[in-house]
Amino acid sequence: MLARPRSEPRTTEPTERREGPERRWRAWLEVGLRRRAGRTRIGPLAHEGPLRIQRAFHPEPDGTAHVVVLHPPAGCVGGDSLRVGASVDPEARALLTTPGAGKIYRTNGYRASLVTRLEVGADAWLEHVPQEMVVYEDADAALETEVHLAPGAHFLGWEVVCLGRPAADEGFETGSLWLDFTVHDTGGPIFVERGRIDGGSSAGAAAWGLRGHAAFGTLVATVDAPADALASAREALAPFPESAATLLDTPHGALLVARALGPDGTRVRQVLEAVRHRVRDDWNRPRIDPGIWRS
Repeated sequence: MLARPRSEPRTTEPTERREGPERRWRAWLEVGLRRRAGRTRIGPLAHEGPLRIQRAFHPEPDGTAHVVVLHPPAGCVGGDSLRVGASVDPEARALLTTPGAGKIYRTNGYRASLVTRLEVGADAWLEHVPQEMVVYEDADAALETEVHLAPGAHFLGWEVVCLGRPAADEGFETGSLWLDFTVHDTGGPIFVERGRIDGGSSAGAAAWGLRGHAAFGTLVATVDAPADALASAREALAPFPESAATLLDTPHGALLVARALGPDGTRVRQVLEAVRHRVRDDWNRPRIDPGIWRS
């Protein structure tokens, strides 16, 4: 049974920060993925508002479904509320991505919220690899990703954010961004990362923060051979000095965590793509990328 994504982000401040206009997008999407006849296929599907999916593509020999989540408006303004929920049935295999970079525009008086809730069944596989999110100057937004893993589930997911628009010489001197990325197994949370970035704060230039970079990203993945996977990930990251990888020992097994900084979201995503390929090596699966990334 698919559960409708959480209605509000898990932050310590209200979604609506001050008075503003009444016209806002409220949209949600729920998709189930099931294994049938050697392939993973779209199962239950429901939506409201401007969120859709394309049909499932199957570029991999094991029948993994590559699914592109579409948001036709392409960007969010203050007060928009987008909720995406995906449930992968036991033994099914799926990859979720987006057709291009997301955008959060400057606030019009409300906070925008984007919530993703993912459920990965027993012995199922899921990659959640959206393209980067560009947060405009003076935006006010909350991004939340919540993942639930059943026994034997495999997962790889990332979050890539670019503050401002470097190509347009726009920084992030004003605005606010809330981040919440959690992974749970049946016993509770095994990875929790929460934070807030305020425009113009010291974190942007500090050595302990973004070191003057506009973009950052975090990748989290379950791995089967932890020591080998970590060594391989670090080898992939060696050409990129503003990156690192480590292992977390959890009740679900080892989690590989990789992080990267860069001048823009495209660069950071490319760094994490290199780590993704090494995780696929660990999983004994081919290094196949979603076709939409190169189109």
